[in-house]
Amino acid sequence: MNKKLLLTNIQTILVTSTMALTSFGQASIAHASGLAEAITSGTPSINLRARYEGVTQEGKQDATAITERLLVGYKTGSYNGLSAFVEMSDAATIGSRKDFLVPLGPDAGGDSAKAVILDPSLTQLNQALLRYSTDSSSVTVGKQRVIFDNRFLGNVGWRQTEQIYTGLSAKSKMISSVNLDYAYISKVNNPVGVELKMNSHAIQLKSDPMSFGTITGYGYFLDYDLAAKTDSQTIGARLQGKSAISDSLKLHYHVEYASQSDYADSKNIGGNYTRAEVALQTSFAKFLLGQEALGGDGSSSFQTPLGTVHLFNGWADMFIGPVGGTPANGLVDNYLTVSGKAMGLKLAGTYHQFSAQKGGDQYGSEYDLLVAKKFSKTYMAGIKYASYTADTHLKDTSKLWIWGQLKF
Repeated sequence: MNKKLLLTNIQTILVTSTMALTSFGQASIAHASGLAEAITSGTPSINLRARYEGVTQEGKQDATAITERLLVGYKTGSYNGLSAFVEMSDAATIGSRKDFLVPLGPDAGGDSAKAVILDPSLTQLNQALLRYSTDSSSVTVGKQRVIFDNRFLGNVGWRQTEQIYTGLSAKSKMISSVNLDYAYISKVNNPVGVELKMNSHAIQLKSDPMSFGTITGYGYFLDYDLAAKTDSQTIGARLQGKSAISDSLKLHYHVEYASQSDYADSKNIGGNYTRAEVALQTSFAKFLLGQEALGGDGSSSFQTPLGTVHLFNGWADMFIGPVGGTPANGLVDNYLTVSGKAMGLKLAGTYHQFSAQKGGDQYGSEYDLLVAKKFSKTYMAGIKYASYTADTHLKDTSKLWIWGQLKF
């Protein structure tokens, strides 16, 4: 990583943000000292994550990578409701690139005989935004992290380079008991450094928690500037909540339905989506049983191109873009998760059974294991393992991650 270049870029962005903030403020000398104080009294941030990843896959040579991800940011103070944030991201490989394959993006390369590890070396401007906030609302313009629910719109934060959006986002609670999230997206930079231009909208309305749970309605209208007809509109709703069975036992539940169909230039895309979960929370562990179904009719299927799929359909990432996304016959994911804490450790284990929605073919099964520990607000470390056994979809694959992180 070129430290001098990184510092130069940060200085450039700070100057640009200062000029932009000035243009929003009243052009008078009386406000200059307040603006200067807002800029100089800001908060710097550093987030460093170092990680080992090892991948074993049938038909490929084993792949290993040691990578680091550094985020360096600066958030100004508020001036008449306005603030700015800038952040640089550097993801780098420590050691040889010949030990794994990155198939996509500007840093694509490595050994094609090796398994894939989706963490290329990239140094880029991660975020550069202006935000105007009131007691009940905020509007953010620029390059930014956008997370509505992670399933349909997220930042894919597990990868060393996260997914970032350019555009406008807004949050509001001007209507009593209703939280509004809206985003207009003109560009998305994905975790392998591919920039995709688009003209897309996302909206989410969420109620305050009620006695029976929280109701959320949403719509995602994706219009890519691509020759491939991948546009889609997704409209859905969910109910999630919890209730106390006793002082030491709670019931959690989640019910969701969405429909995806043609939008803008697309033809023959989409399907239906359902998700149902029930969980029992004790004083020492949480036991969750669920099913997620992404529809498919053999020629088209329900897709989540901007979602953090890693959180949902297995950590081995058998159902993300580079390996095909949702298969044409759809995807039914039945899963059982047990999680809890012991001796200061976060522990979790999940078992997945994957099958086709149409035809019922068995795709495969997977189990995922996690052990992590937060030593303080600054330091944490963890070990994560995923093992996928294929029946008819792709190949047997196992992945191991060992990582440490500091942030302040």
